[in-house]
Amino acid sequence: MRGCAMKRLLLADRVKGRADSFLAPLIPALEQHYETRFIAAGPGAELAEAIAWADIVWLEWCWDHAVWATRDILPPGKPCLVRLHSIEALQTNYPERMNWSRVSQVITVGDDIRDILLPMIPDAVPIQVVPNGIDTTRFRPGTPNPYRIGWVGHLEPKKNPMLMMQIAHRLHQQDPRFSFHVAGAFTDLRTARYLRQMQAMLGMAGTVWFDGHVADMPAWYADKGILLSTSMYESFGMNIGEAMATGAFPVVHAFPGADRLWPTECLFASVDEAIALIQAARPGLYCDWVSQRYGLDRQVRTVLDLLRQMQPSRISAHPD
Repeated sequence: MRGCAMKRLLLADRVKGRADSFLAPLIPALEQHYETRFIAAGPGAELAEAIAWADIVWLEWCWDHAVWATRDILPPGKPCLVRLHSIEALQTNYPERMNWSRVSQVITVGDDIRDILLPMIPDAVPIQVVPNGIDTTRFRPGTPNPYRIGWVGHLEPKKNPMLMMQIAHRLHQQDPRFSFHVAGAFTDLRTARYLRQMQAMLGMAGTVWFDGHVADMPAWYADKGILLSTSMYESFGMNIGEAMATGAFPVVHAFPGADRLWPTECLFASVDEAIALIQAARPGLYCDWVSQRYGLDRQVRTVLDLLRQMQPSRISAHPD
């Protein structure tokens, strides 16, 4: 039986469900090597039972479920991996509340967030950077139009859509052929009201299009010649890599750590620099670059190696 032959791996994501979890691209490969169980649960009986079931525990996000598990539930010696994104270190005190002695391995997706975390985590806990993997079988080169610019993300202050509106306005004054297409939900009323007012006041109703939540992102990316990212910070920037894989030329605001993730020649600090990059963009230029650097197969290999190293020398038997 499969369950008898395979070790049990728990994937516990506190923030996202299975379909939209950052773990989703990894799950098919993990299921080939482990009896895998995914739950989206906070502190409580469901998480406690799942941890007791598992041989290896993966806590996705250093959130309240990770604090509770490491302080109250995880037995000493049970292999536990925590993958930490940016929001936990930048906007919460969860890392400071963790019992890190119960954690076998920490993963971050970028060097900059690792550097932020180092003072918060004991030296004895290993930290490894494992960049996100781009599924290039799903995000394939499309037919990019150099005048169609994509912007992706929740419409909230930290994604800095205000800067996108200023770039759109300035570019439209110089060349009205360009259009901006926004994939993402309004998640902040203040930002929504501001952007709608700026769209009207700047005369951008026919230039900036708000497409809302998009279910089929590969299809949406297919005709975008440029991906504009104006975010104040990203631990990685999944939309940047996915767009590059489909052929969009990346134009990325130089957030801290961006130069260690993305081509430095694609980074901008000012509106004028962004416009110059857009006007000189070469769609399709970075398809191979992103596949070679961030292809999903690379992430899968690294994760499987880490999990193999974490496994204890003796796994206790579980009743079926």
